[in-house]
Amino acid sequence: MLRLAVLALLLVPGAAAAQSVDARLNDLQRSIAGLSQQIEQLKVQDQQLQQRMEKMQQSFEQRIERLEKGPTKPTPKTGRSKR
Repeated sequence: MLRLAVLALLLVPGAAAAQSVDARLNDLQRSIAGLSQQIEQLKVQDQQLQQRMEKMQQSFEQRIERLEKGPTKPTPKTGRSKR
């Protein structure tokens, strides 16, 4: 569809139309570059969130495992007791 629009503009007579096409193509290239940068940033954020989620999941699984095992035996205290 973009090609058709560019071709239609190229068929318009006059140098002004050609400059308009060049300006529009430059705008589109800048937009694409900006969107590509945003995509890369979102990929990094997604990867960071996945890592955080995996750590949370491991932590939750460890906690559940400890809870399922039940209470642990208290360790004997050493030293003097208060009277």
